[in-house]
Amino acid sequence: MNRKIFFAFLALAFVAYLSSCSKEYSLESGKTVVPASGTLKDSSGNCLPSIVHGTFYNGVLPGSDTAYIELQVSVTNAGSYSIRTDLQNGFMFADSGFFNTTGINTILLKPIGTPILPILSSFSVSFDSSVCTFSVNVQDSTGTGLGGGTGGGGTDSLTVGTWQFFTDSSTFNGTIDTSYALDTLGFRYQFLAGHTLGTDSLFYIFVSFPGGVITPGSFDIQAAFPQFNGFELNDPLDNPIYVNITDPTSSNAGTVIVDSYNSTTRLMTGRFSGLTNDASGNAVIPVTNGTFSVVISP
Repeated sequence: MNRKIFFAFLALAFVAYLSSCSKEYSLESGKTVVPASGTLKDSSGNCLPSIVHGTFYNGVLPGSDTAYIELQVSVTNAGSYSIRTDLQNGFMFADSGFFNTTGINTILLKPIGTPILPILSSFSVSFDSSVCTFSVNVQDSTGTGLGGGTGGGGTDSLTVGTWQFFTDSSTFNGTIDTSYALDTLGFRYQFLAGHTLGTDSLFYIFVSFPGGVITPGSFDIQAAFPQFNGFELNDPLDNPIYVNITDPTSSNAGTVIVDSYNSTTRLMTGRFSGLTNDASGNAVIPVTNGTFSVVISP
């Protein structure tokens, strides 16, 4: 499917994108909005305090008013900020705003997404050139009456941050560890990447959205640029196990369907199915009842 060539193109486009976004402008005043600068560390190089508030359960959407991270930031130059963590165990934290004063400022990082597993989850958070970490203990929701569980049978019951699909002989499922988006040439390319539970096999879904806006709909599987839709399961070395047929002229090659997207919570759910090539690239294997549910990274 020339996926590596396509990704190389996207990397170059992303560099150009970052360059064009080096300054922000206020639509109201037309003036440049200067990004704040500073650090998450003290003068000795130690990370400033971060405090976890609330209780987090697997399979339960955290309430942003009761479950959040209190983070201290040392600001050297006032300005706008957007601070977020990486995506771990199906959820992440983020906050944005404006630092009016220099010195120590305290912000509240709000949760995005739903924890998947009842484990200790470690997050990296960055500001300016500094990077720090903190951990959140996700508790088991079993027996609490709060919900949880692994879900299944459709996107309504599938736990956020997970995927699954079926073949004639096997069932595959796992987590979605990260999402990545790039807007270019009138399309929004949304990539979801994860792995299978209990193994290091790699799973990908990729969808292109005409007009640059995530919109529910059905997207025919094809790898022809600029429309780039499909899914694949690879071994730990990124060699194909099941890869959707990439010839857009193939009959019933398959579809990726986005059932819903909430622009506020950034939750996207969908389905996928179609014919795939095996590791040798010459056998046709049907994949059915594929589902995914993920919170898209800002």
